[in-house]
Amino acid sequence: MKKILYCKELVSGCQEVFRGDTEEEVLDRASEHSKNVHHLKEIPKNLRKKMHRLIQDEKAA
Repeated sequence: MKKILYCKELVSGCQEVFRGDTEEEVLDRASEHSKNVHHLKEIPKNLRKKMHRLIQDEKAA
């Protein structure tokens, strides 16, 4: 089952959505977005853990 993470659950107002086959894939995409769009130089461990907790199974349409 595909995995999904909504950036708005971390950053109010951001509508970016990350999807992947694995949680690690979703985390990598979200981390890259955080660096490029939200200008974080590094992703702190506590933020990465929170991102990991917020990943869900994507429901079929």
